[in-house]
Amino acid sequence: LLVGIGADEQMAGYARHRSSYLKGGYTQLESELTMDMNRLWKRNLGRDDRIISNHAKEARFPYLDEEVV
Repeated sequence: LLVGIGADEQMAGYARHRSSYLKGGYTQLESELTMDMNRLWKRNLGRDDRIISNHAKEARFPYLDEEVV
């Protein structure tokens, strides 16, 4: 199962990213994106993997593939 997690964190897809940019420019936005990517592993992947596995599926995360990133 292909999962799109990581795309918003890499490409500033959340409203908070726009707010960060308006508040502190590119430097603030870059800081927010870095924080998102660093906590993604703890915050989202475990949860998503458990839910998908519970339905006897295996997840693939193309936006987190090192060759895509």
